[in-house]
Amino acid sequence: MNNLFEKWKSKIPKYSESHKDLFISLSQKFGAEGEKKINLGKHFSTNYELYTYAFFLGLYNNEFSPIPDREKKTDFSHHIQHWGSKTTVSTRKDFTNLQENIFIALLAKTDIDLIALEKGELDEDDTVKSLIKTMESYTNGGLILIKEKLEENPIYFLQPTSFLDMILENENV
Repeated sequence: MNNLFEKWKSKIPKYSESHKDLFISLSQKFGAEGEKKINLGKHFSTNYELYTYAFFLGLYNNEFSPIPDREKKTDFSHHIQHWGSKTTVSTRKDFTNLQENIFIALLAKTDIDLIALEKGELDEDDTVKSLIKTMESYTNGGLILIKEKLEENPIYFLQPTSFLDMILENENV
C-alpha cells in the first residue's frame, strides 16, 4: 500500500478550465504569504491550497461531480508530493499529514478491491488513476460550490471566517 501512496502523490491532479477564474481570483500561482498575499487580495497562498480546500469542501458536502469528458482540464504543474514542501525558511507547515489524510479519504471513497490489489489482480497504475479521478471529482464539486456561493453573494468571501463557515454550513447534513 505504501507504493500506491508514493505513486499517487507523484501525480498532478487536474481541474476543469471552467474554474480557472476561481484560481486567478482566490489564490496565487507561484505562492504568496503574509503581506504579499494580502496585498494581492488572495485568500490562499498557493493554487494547491485552494485545490485542497475545494477537495475537502466537496468531500464534506458529498459533492462528487466528475469533470465531463467534453470539458478541457488544466492543472498548475505541481505534484501532490510537493504540496506544502518547504524549500525555503517559511512559516508554512509541511503538508505531509494532509497528503496522507487526502489519500486515506480517497481510499475510503473510491471503489477499489484492496485485497485484489494486494494479490496483484488489479493494476496499481489503474488504481492510482481511479484515486485521481475521485480526487478531481470531489474537488470539482467543491469548486462548483464556491462558484455558486460567489454567484449568490459576490462579497461572501470578504468575511474573515467565510471559508470555514462554508465547510461548517452543511456539517449536520
